[in-house]
Amino acid sequence: MMRAALSIALLAPWAAFAQPGSPVLTRDALVRLVLDNHPVARQAALRPELGEASVRSARGGFDPVVQADLDEKTFDDKDYFRLLDVGLKVPTWYGIEVLAGFQENTGDLLDPMLSTPNEGLMKAGVSLALGQGLLMDQRRAALRRAQAFQDAALAEQEQMLNAVLYAALADHVDWVAAHQALRIAQEAVQLARDRNTFVRGSWRGGDRPAIDTLEAFLQLQDREMRLAQAELNVRNTALRLSNHLWDPTLRPLELDPSTRPMEVDLASPDGAPSTDSLVVRAEVAHPLLLQARARVDQLEVDRRLRAEMLRPQLDLKYMVLGDARRLSGEGGPWLDGGDQQWGVGFRMPLLLRRERGELSLARLRVTEAELGLARDRTVIANRVAERANETGTLRQQTDLGALTVRNYGALLEGENRRFEVGESSLFLVNAREVALLEARIKQVELEAKLRKAWFATDLEAGVLWRSLTGQTP
Repeated sequence: MMRAALSIALLAPWAAFAQPGSPVLTRDALVRLVLDNHPVARQAALRPELGEASVRSARGGFDPVVQADLDEKTFDDKDYFRLLDVGLKVPTWYGIEVLAGFQENTGDLLDPMLSTPNEGLMKAGVSLALGQGLLMDQRRAALRRAQAFQDAALAEQEQMLNAVLYAALADHVDWVAAHQALRIAQEAVQLARDRNTFVRGSWRGGDRPAIDTLEAFLQLQDREMRLAQAELNVRNTALRLSNHLWDPTLRPLELDPSTRPMEVDLASPDGAPSTDSLVVRAEVAHPLLLQARARVDQLEVDRRLRAEMLRPQLDLKYMVLGDARRLSGEGGPWLDGGDQQWGVGFRMPLLLRRERGELSLARLRVTEAELGLARDRTVIANRVAERANETGTLRQQTDLGALTVRNYGALLEGENRRFEVGESSLFLVNAREVALLEARIKQVELEAKLRKAWFATDLEAGVLWRSLTGQTP
């Protein structure tokens, strides 16, 4: 598939411009591009729909059901029977089924037990499970499991978004750091060129020995090699960042070489993250814990259903009957309570070995899931603390690195003044300058590590997506 260039038009309205013709890809723009167009983000968007479809399907167990049965037999020019039974059944959450129907049975050889009035028989009543199924049945269990699955699907969506955003943000940080390192390398090359020109002029004027020109030229060559490596890093980090960029039609995009980052995107918040607050947020909103809790809820539903199987089956059915011809007003109300049909059903295994075994398995599965949840909770808390410790240490190193850069700068400035009055050598000036450049490069690397450590801390706490989009648990 051809990769389209990520141009100004494709970046708008999220791209800002530092100067005409120089698009800037900010972190906020990257986040929106990833959430809107990345294939994994679109896959994640399907998870809530899967949960809703599962709940909708489970609610179908409570849908009213209309049924009609017609059974007719003729043989040897005799109408044996014609049985018509039409009814409506309405299940309810509490295990009660509301029934209503109409029967019309005729025939020369009809079983007397099936006979109905000439105009048909109307009936209405209820069916109730007084034993097994009173507190929990298959319909209610299916809906509870589906609702728990819906919660797990939402948590899975958030986990997928956290992962894809962290990968994109980490590569974006590397890209920003590579551009800053490139700028430092370009400045170093320019300094080396200026010094090489100065030293050659001094040599021609007789103020410097020829060996100084060779040393200045070698420094220029070394810094040009470093510049080439920095340019390579920029190109490679741009390619890695392009892996996360897609257009609305799911075409992969490639960063235009002229696209620049915002240096402020490498900056991290002041201080260090609060471990306790992050652990509390993780307890409430971490996707892995939410999925584990949903799994426990599903298994708890199974346990309750298995426990219900230990109860005896005791089913009651009661119907009020009426002559259909009374619908026209003849003979009084069609349901006067005097005509009725009822029945009771009872069933219970004597040993209940299968039921007790299934209940024991369900209890063990619940216990196993709860132990896994407790383990995950501890692991996540420790990971958050580990990342917070890393972020705090990197903050200290970054502050110390900034001070080191200032000190190296002051040292180089003093050495340059000594060199100008002839009290120092080109070797010492180059040594001071190399130390400063290396300190600046190391400082950029530390700032990149610190910025990624902040993202990693939010990732381990399970709140990266929420933090970037302003969502609340």
